[in-house]
Amino acid sequence: MNYAELIHRFIEAINDTDAASRRATIEEILTPDCTYTDPEIAVEGHDALDAAFAALQQGIPPGFRFGLSAPIDVHHRQARFFWRFGDPEAGTTAATGSDVAVFADGRIRHLYAFFDAANS
Repeated sequence: MNYAELIHRFIEAINDTDAASRRATIEEILTPDCTYTDPEIAVEGHDALDAAFAALQQGIPPGFRFGLSAPIDVHHRQARFFWRFGDPEAGTTAATGSDVAVFADGRIRHLYAFFDAANS
Protein backbone atom coordinates (compact mmCIF):
# COMPACT_ATOMS: atom_id res chain seq x y z
CA MET A 1 0.00 0.00 0.00
CA ASN A 2 1.48 3.38 -0.92
CA TYR A 3 1.42 6.43 1.33
CA ALA A 4 -1.49 8.13 -0.47
CA GLU A 5 -3.56 4.96 -0.07
CA LEU A 6 -2.80 4.96 3.66
CA ILE A 7 -4.18 8.51 3.91
CA HIS A 8 -7.36 7.50 2.06
CA ARG A 9 -7.75 4.55 4.44
CA PHE A 10 -7.20 6.88 7.42
CA ILE A 11 -10.08 9.08 6.24
CA GLU A 12 -12.21 5.93 5.85
CA ALA A 13 -11.38 4.92 9.43
CA ILE A 14 -12.44 8.30 10.83
CA ASN A 15 -15.78 7.98 9.03
CA ASP A 16 -16.36 4.31 9.88
CA THR A 17 -19.23 3.83 12.33
CA ASP A 18 -18.70 0.06 12.55
CA ALA A 19 -16.43 -0.44 15.57
CA ALA A 20 -14.91 -3.75 14.42
CA SER A 21 -14.22 -2.50 10.91
CA ARG A 22 -12.74 0.78 12.18
CA ARG A 23 -10.45 -1.06 14.60
CA ALA A 24 -9.26 -3.46 11.89
CA THR A 25 -8.39 -0.51 9.63
CA ILE A 26 -6.54 1.27 12.44
CA GLU A 27 -4.46 -1.84 13.14
CA GLU A 28 -3.72 -2.31 9.44
CA ILE A 29 -2.64 1.23 8.56
CA LEU A 30 -1.08 2.60 11.77
CA THR A 31 1.94 1.40 13.72
CA PRO A 32 1.19 0.09 17.25
CA ASP A 33 3.01 3.10 18.74
CA CYS A 34 1.16 5.60 16.54
CA THR A 35 0.35 9.09 17.77
CA TYR A 36 -2.40 11.50 16.77
CA THR A 37 -2.29 15.12 17.87
CA ASP A 38 -4.71 17.95 17.10
CA PRO A 39 -5.56 21.18 18.95
CA GLU A 40 -8.03 19.32 21.18
CA ILE A 41 -6.46 15.90 21.87
CA ALA A 42 -3.21 13.96 21.86
CA VAL A 43 -3.39 10.16 21.88
CA GLU A 44 -0.94 7.29 21.51
CA GLY A 45 -1.57 3.73 20.35
CA HIS A 46 -4.37 1.85 18.68
CA ASP A 47 -6.64 1.72 21.74
CA ALA A 48 -6.52 5.46 22.38
CA LEU A 49 -6.95 6.37 18.71
CA ASP A 50 -9.89 4.00 18.32
CA ALA A 51 -11.51 5.46 21.45
CA ALA A 52 -10.99 8.99 20.09
CA PHE A 53 -12.63 8.07 16.77
CA ALA A 54 -15.52 6.35 18.58
CA ALA A 55 -16.09 9.46 20.72
CA LEU A 56 -15.95 11.66 17.63
CA GLN A 57 -18.58 9.48 15.94
CA GLN A 58 -20.94 10.06 18.88
CA GLY A 59 -21.07 13.80 18.14
CA ILE A 60 -21.27 13.75 14.35
CA PRO A 61 -24.61 14.85 12.87
CA PRO A 62 -26.23 12.44 10.40
CA GLY A 63 -24.74 12.73 6.91
CA PHE A 64 -21.56 14.49 8.05
CA ARG A 65 -18.24 13.00 6.94
CA PHE A 66 -14.57 13.83 6.58
CA GLY A 67 -13.19 14.02 3.06
CA LEU A 68 -10.08 15.17 1.26
CA SER A 69 -10.28 18.64 -0.25
CA ALA A 70 -7.05 18.63 -2.32
CA PRO A 71 -4.54 16.16 -3.70
CA ILE A 72 -2.26 14.49 -1.16
CA ASP A 73 1.28 15.88 -1.15
CA VAL A 74 3.80 13.07 -0.46
CA HIS A 75 7.57 13.08 -0.30
CA HIS A 76 10.12 11.00 1.55
CA ARG A 77 8.27 9.35 4.47
CA GLN A 78 5.71 12.07 5.07
CA ALA A 79 2.52 13.46 3.60
CA ARG A 80 0.43 16.60 3.90
CA PHE A 81 -3.27 16.52 3.17
CA PHE A 82 -6.16 18.95 3.37
CA TRP A 83 -9.59 17.88 4.59
CA ARG A 84 -13.11 19.14 5.05
CA PHE A 85 -15.85 18.01 7.39
CA GLY A 86 -19.51 18.41 6.55
CA ASP A 87 -22.45 16.96 4.69
CA PRO A 88 -21.38 16.26 1.09
CA GLU A 89 -24.97 15.51 0.03
CA ALA A 90 -26.15 18.94 1.20
CA GLY A 91 -22.95 20.65 0.03
CA THR A 92 -22.19 22.05 3.49
CA THR A 93 -18.78 22.32 5.12
CA ALA A 94 -18.60 22.75 8.89
CA ALA A 95 -14.81 22.60 9.31
CA THR A 96 -11.59 22.43 7.32
CA GLY A 97 -7.97 21.76 8.12
CA SER A 98 -4.82 19.94 7.20
CA ASP A 99 -2.78 17.06 8.57
CA VAL A 100 0.79 15.93 8.32
CA ALA A 101 1.46 12.20 8.44
CA VAL A 102 4.83 10.59 9.11
CA PHE A 103 5.32 6.99 8.00
CA ALA A 104 7.40 4.11 9.35
CA ASP A 105 7.49 0.45 8.38
CA GLY A 106 4.93 1.00 5.59
CA ARG A 107 2.31 2.43 7.95
CA ILE A 108 1.34 5.75 9.50
CA ARG A 109 3.29 6.43 12.69
CA HIS A 110 2.44 10.03 13.56
CA LEU A 111 -0.41 12.33 12.56
CA TYR A 112 -0.46 16.04 13.32
CA ALA A 113 -3.77 17.79 12.60
CA PHE A 114 -4.36 21.49 12.24
CA PHE A 115 -7.76 23.18 12.21
CA ASP A 116 -8.25 26.25 10.05
CA ALA A 117 -8.77 29.47 12.04
CA ALA A 118 -12.23 29.98 10.50
CA ASN A 119 -13.38 26.86 12.37
CA SER A 120 -12.75 28.40 15.79
